[in-house]
Amino acid sequence: MNKKGQLTPIIYIIGGLIAIILLSVAAMIGWGTVKTFTDEFIPEINQIGEVAPGNNLSEYSAVALAPVDSVVGNFGLMIGLIYIIGVVGILALAFLYRNNQSGWLIALFVMSLLFLIMIAVFVSQTYEEFYLDQGELGAQLRSASLASFLIINSPVILTIVGFIAGIIMFTGGKEDAFGI
Repeated sequence: MNKKGQLTPIIYIIGGLIAIILLSVAAMIGWGTVKTFTDEFIPEINQIGEVAPGNNLSEYSAVALAPVDSVVGNFGLMIGLIYIIGVVGILALAFLYRNNQSGWLIALFVMSLLFLIMIAVFVSQTYEEFYLDQGELGAQLRSASLASFLIINSPVILTIVGFIAGIIMFTGGKEDAFGI
């Protein structure tokens, strides 16, 4: 029996779910910081006006910085959508590794899932501290409602996804695994 080969799906699925939550939180905090900066920087650049004869900085900023501001403004929604796509991708990965494996792997998967839940609780509580902050960063994080909802409720979401992935992985034979 190839035990190392049987551990690969557990590592990919649990590691993928951990990576999704950690990268989402890092991206949201980074986005909040950049959004706060652009909310302060762009109006100041627009007020400068003409810096030299024929060089109007306000016109240049309207052409160059307006598209950047709209992309930065919508990046909170994109992070939420990437989170959803990542979770669905992990479920698809469970279908690829579908196999009727031994009992010790099921126990290892459940223990790994408990580890995932503890990490998700810690990360969501840390994110919620930033989210409830009354400063500018908290206001920016509250403006991205989809991603913030997903991150704050990630322990529940990742628990459900993890158990569904476990059910998919550990039920079915080798012939059900798309020939892989």
